[in-house]
Amino acid sequence: MRGALRPAQTTAKRNGKNRLSAVALAVMLACASGLTPVQATAQNTATLMADQVFVDAAGRLIASGAVEVWQGSVRMTASQVVFDERRDLLDISGPITIDEGPQSLILADAAQISPDMRAGLISGARIVLQQQLQLTAASVVRDPSGISQLDQVVASSCPVCASNPNPLWEIRAERVTHDQNTDQLTFDRAQFRVAGVPVFYMPRLRMPGPGLDRSRGILRPVLRLSNALGLTVGLPYFIPFGDAHDLTLTPAASTAGMVSLGFRWRSARENGGFEIGGQITHDQLTADSLRGYGYMRALFALSNGFMLSADLINPSDRTYLETYDITDDSRISGHVTLERVRRDQMIRTRALAFHSLRATDVNDELPNRALQASLDQRIALDHTPVGGELRLQLGADGHFRRSGVDGVQGRDLAGAHAQLEWRRSGVLPGGVLATGALQTRIDHLRVKDDSAYPVPFNRSVAQAMIELRWPLAMTTAGGARHVIEPIVQVIESRNRGILGPNDDNRMPELDGGNLFALSRYSGRDAPDSGSRVNAGINWSRYDAAGWSSELLLGRVWRRNAYAAFPHVQPLGTQRSDWLLAGRLRHGEGYSLAFQLLVDDASTISRAETNMAWSGRATTISTSYLYMPASTFEARPNTLSEWSVDVSRRFDSGWASSVGWEYDMASGEFAAARAGLEFSNACLMVDLSFARRFVTSTNPTASTRYELSVELLGIGGRAPTSAGQTCRT
Repeated sequence: MRGALRPAQTTAKRNGKNRLSAVALAVMLACASGLTPVQATAQNTATLMADQVFVDAAGRLIASGAVEVWQGSVRMTASQVVFDERRDLLDISGPITIDEGPQSLILADAAQISPDMRAGLISGARIVLQQQLQLTAASVVRDPSGISQLDQVVASSCPVCASNPNPLWEIRAERVTHDQNTDQLTFDRAQFRVAGVPVFYMPRLRMPGPGLDRSRGILRPVLRLSNALGLTVGLPYFIPFGDAHDLTLTPAASTAGMVSLGFRWRSARENGGFEIGGQITHDQLTADSLRGYGYMRALFALSNGFMLSADLINPSDRTYLETYDITDDSRISGHVTLERVRRDQMIRTRALAFHSLRATDVNDELPNRALQASLDQRIALDHTPVGGELRLQLGADGHFRRSGVDGVQGRDLAGAHAQLEWRRSGVLPGGVLATGALQTRIDHLRVKDDSAYPVPFNRSVAQAMIELRWPLAMTTAGGARHVIEPIVQVIESRNRGILGPNDDNRMPELDGGNLFALSRYSGRDAPDSGSRVNAGINWSRYDAAGWSSELLLGRVWRRNAYAAFPHVQPLGTQRSDWLLAGRLRHGEGYSLAFQLLVDDASTISRAETNMAWSGRATTISTSYLYMPASTFEARPNTLSEWSVDVSRRFDSGWASSVGWEYDMASGEFAAARAGLEFSNACLMVDLSFARRFVTSTNPTASTRYELSVELLGIGGRAPTSAGQTCRT
């Protein structure tokens, strides 16, 4: 029914907006699609509002004066819309706005397009994709296939201000092809400019649209400068294989003659995924010219609530990971873990590997392989006369050294254990909180390559504990609330059998977390023993101004000194050192935490302090650590380290950071770092500096610079909110 609207001269004028019925506009859309008006009404319902709507003598439907058209999620505004039935064309006069939601926004001077607005010619167009990337073109030719041709184009995600019409960066091209089906942009004869100055030219450039996260092509280049490698340039290339797999290859070269190839393969499944990667390098820094490393990470959700995870890394030599800025850890570890965690049960099996990168460590003589399996079951006894809670632990573990030398250098240890613990708490008259606990443990151990121990042997440990806490609370007239809690814990432990070697924990600690623990050790090889009293007092304060503070003072008394603790250790005598720990916090970002161990001669044997402040634009954190030399803990030198980190963010988009680590025992810096970052609505530049000095644990010094530049608004990286306002 193309003759449904005849060229009878009709005009409709009212004081307010005039609404063209959905049926009438549907007729316009039907003209393009060949549908009947009834079909068009059902499938392409649209609404038009204008100051004036009429049909002229030529049979054209004309809407003028603040025209607005809605069709689905698309909204168009114009000063005049003319529908020519014979030409099957909408002739639109600007200013024109076509809003297609967050996908695109088109601003234009004039347009001649099809009634469905999918094809035609748009003049003086400005296209905004995903509210990020702007494309300004002299003309745009839209094709029904979803491919648009733009001529004389300027592309940028930077704001353009009247005071400075040149954006910070822009790409100028004679022609741009935008494939909406694949969200790809192809620039012909492209010129990249910075602040209006041409920087480089490319005859053809292809890049992903701002809404595309996975597109084959070159990623952000990597630029590094170091004293060992000189200037290094890396160019990552991303290759997707569908939506679930991808490969990234990163060839790199340096001015010192280094060439490398990095790789990363990622694969996703419905129940998890894994990542395999690494790097192969040819350099002249060591006797082995071909070096590298590999890694693997995985996480899968299995049936019955089990989780399988893995994190493995293996370098070719001790210095590779630090030289190529992969990690500066002095010891690396890996694991494959199968576990299930429920409210009252945890099952875990693990295979672990350890490797030291320290030049003084002999890896063959360290326990660098371990196997663990454990079951931890909690059983509530509230419904029984006994009451309380029962906890059952079953497990087996072993660690192994590659060396076969008899003694500690080659000793392997494997064993199985069963532990049962009962614990019950209650409130006594006067508000005293009482807790009682009984624990028994049986170990079966086998030692290999150490003739000092028989094969096999058993041992058992039994412990009983009574704990009393008396919390006292008060509130001052100013609204501050105080809680004072004296705590006394009496423990009796008895060991039977051979004590066995201690490999899994050589640093027994005394801190606020284990002052009232049944054992000073975090491992299982060396159980605590003897009669002892753990006592302390805890004070807490909270006020309405947002301040909160905590303070703990306590120590351990033993009937007899425990032989497993050397006398030079804070736990090595009948009376341990005094523990003083505290914390101060405020909701405005202030925090202070400290912990001291002080002996009877008022000498500090341990000290750790952390202080931080985080404001709207400034963050400051500093820490101090002091630990004296100890042969028992394999620390030949006193550790006295002070570290500082300061960062500041400015309203102009600049941010800076500086930090250092200073060895106060030797009076030398251990490390220093600094960073400078600039970000605005369309650009992010990050320059960092790191320096590691020669210390007792770091035999070589290194200096590293790194520069990264990223154009925001391309390839899924959204622009930031900084600097989006033009200044007058």
